[in-house]
Amino acid sequence: MTIPAAGPSGRVVIEASTPCSAPFDGDDWLFNIEWEGSRCLLVADADGSIRLQGETAALDERYPEIVAAAGFLARRGAVLDGSICVLDADGRPDLAALSRRVMSGERRPAAVYLVTDILHLDGEPLTSRPLLARLAALAGLIPADSRIQLPDHVVGRGRALAGAAVERGLAAILARRQDAPYLAGMASPLRLRIALSARREAIVVGWRSAGTGLRLLLGDWVEGRLGLVGVAPLGEALGRRWLTTTAEPVPAVAVDDADAAGPGVTWIRPRLIAIVEPALATGTRGLPAWRLVALRDDVDPMWCVRRAPVDPPQATSHQPLRPFSPTVLHALEM
Repeated sequence: MTIPAAGPSGRVVIEASTPCSAPFDGDDWLFNIEWEGSRCLLVADADGSIRLQGETAALDERYPEIVAAAGFLARRGAVLDGSICVLDADGRPDLAALSRRVMSGERRPAAVYLVTDILHLDGEPLTSRPLLARLAALAGLIPADSRIQLPDHVVGRGRALAGAAVERGLAAILARRQDAPYLAGMASPLRLRIALSARREAIVVGWRSAGTGLRLLLGDWVEGRLGLVGVAPLGEALGRRWLTTTAEPVPAVAVDDADAAGPGVTWIRPRLIAIVEPALATGTRGLPAWRLVALRDDVDPMWCVRRAPVDPPQATSHQPLRPFSPTVLHALEM
């Protein structure tokens, strides 16, 4: 099967989100939790093979339990979009636990694949169909009590979902128009990410030694140029070992304000991502300080772009407001 969302380099070209400045209500929109995990396409070929195509590499060997759980798709021919997550006891995505699993090379804790879209089914491309129709196709496809799960969504009530998500410590919600096609390779204006915390992605461009740990240098893209956004300490031995064996050192990185990094920097090819939150500590040499949440090799750094969020659409909702919980999934044991 030809993957309908793959670029010429073989990288998966997913539909990305456009940042939005605030929650909103709108009857034409579906709202769901942004499930923090490893975004990938699950590709089931007509020959019975199953592949996990991540943003930067294949993930089959990393998550064999997901491949095994997708046996119900054998010979159907399907391409699903979703995220591989580790869930905590309350059903919330635990990005730090997922990162530790990757860095350790072990297969625990167990992961689940949370499906958010379908691009292809039984030989027919679905990307031009409305989102609502694609979700209807998924509803009849995903079995109950599986490691592959279909999270619920909320119609119209984005502000209520955002409030419930904040109470549960979740990082963001997504808003998608019900009639939206799937726009592979684009930051879709019909797929809005509403941040609920100051957590963000940054590119690891290098590090400096700091006592028994490292001080990571972080950057992002601004109008096609790579600039520094701060520093984050990395003291954990597992993280240091993974970073220093995974990163590719280079003589220098073309980054604006490189002098602010100071001397003694080990520069690396900008392909690894750090998930960070603002820190109470003071940065160095005028650079802001961040707290490291997770290190990633499965996020395409091309999407780590500093963009001003768009204003929420002028929308209203007449949907009845009912109590709900956005965390209804359950972690499964190995």
